[in-house]
Amino acid sequence: MIKKILMLALSLGLLSACNEPETVVTVDIDQQQLCEVSHWQKDASALVCKAGQKILYLPSSVENEQLPVLFAAVNCDHRFSIALTKAGVACIYTPLSMSKAEARDAIGKDEIIK
Repeated sequence: MIKKILMLALSLGLLSACNEPETVVTVDIDQQQLCEVSHWQKDASALVCKAGQKILYLPSSVENEQLPVLFAAVNCDHRFSIALTKAGVACIYTPLSMSKAEARDAIGKDEIIK
C-alpha cells in the first residue's frame, strides 16, 4: 500500500511539470530578401545578412563536401528547414554573437564577400 502511494505521489510530481508554459522564441522571418554568401564562416555571413533572413551559401568550388555541413552548423536556425546539398545550403540565418567590427577583423579586409 505504501509503495502504491509513493508511486502515485512520484507520478503526480513528474506530471506536474507538464503544465509549465512553453517558452516561445519568436523570430521575424524575412521571406522577401535573400542573402547570398560564398564563404562558410560565420564572420562572412554576419557582415551581409540579418537574423531571420533567408541565406544561400554557394561556395566558389565544391571540392570539400564538408563545407555545406559546416556552414549549416554555424549559420542556420535549426528550428526551421535546411536545404543542404554538396553544392550549397539554403536556410534561415541566425547569427552567432559577434559585432561587425569583430567580423571584419576575423576575415580580413581584402576578403571578397557577395
